[in-house]
Amino acid sequence: MTKIKIDLNDSGFQSELFSLEKIELCSLAKTFKKISQLTWQEFYSDNGLKWEAIISEYRKSGDRIYSFRFSQKYRAAAIREGDSL
Repeated sequence: MTKIKIDLNDSGFQSELFSLEKIELCSLAKTFKKISQLTWQEFYSDNGLKWEAIISEYRKSGDRIYSFRFSQKYRAAAIREGDSL
């Protein structure tokens, strides 16, 4: 199985990223490092990341939006497109 590719090019994501405080930014970087070493099946079953559907949120295309935990305080919204997060 292939490892997860992380796409950080979304402008909405970037504006949120640059507004994080240092400790949360470090936590997110560590989480991305962990995710990049996982397959999607491993990611789905990881108890620390807690990949969950956001029931009330959908993309304009109708695709579901998900969230995962990157610190005790924060969750990140994400979508899967092929092998990319």
